[in-house]
Amino acid sequence: MKSTRKLLLSTSAAVLLILTVSVYGQVHKYYTPGSVWGVTMIRIHSGMDQAYLEYLDTQLKKESDISIKNGFMKSYKILRSQDDDGGWNMLILREYESFASLEKNEAKADEVLRQATGIDDQKGMQGYTDRSKIRDVMGTKFMREVVLR
Repeated sequence: MKSTRKLLLSTSAAVLLILTVSVYGQVHKYYTPGSVWGVTMIRIHSGMDQAYLEYLDTQLKKESDISIKNGFMKSYKILRSQDDDGGWNMLILREYESFASLEKNEAKADEVLRQATGIDDQKGMQGYTDRSKIRDVMGTKFMREVVLR
């Protein structure tokens, strides 16, 4: 009785494993999962382009370069739309190795940036409040890059 039960459990486990591998292969048949991108949609207020670009060229660039140097982030890009239709007009893209590395490094990255920039939580909130006068954050999404085969 015990050997029959053991055989049945072993067979069931093997079948499940084979099905899992088969489904995983089908899901990734057409692409390979790539980097994770944090995509922030920004709406720069009218006439405030230069003020916001100054922030990007100083503080955001410094923080991003520190994050890359310490391995918390792979790269970053900033894209600017030329039309002004009332929606977002700038994208800030931050590339990360994976969702797991993003979550794993969050606290450590915050501490490294705090030490390197001298910006504590209070100063960070003040900066966010100041920037809200020149831009609106329309939203942020984290997206997985799809690398077609």
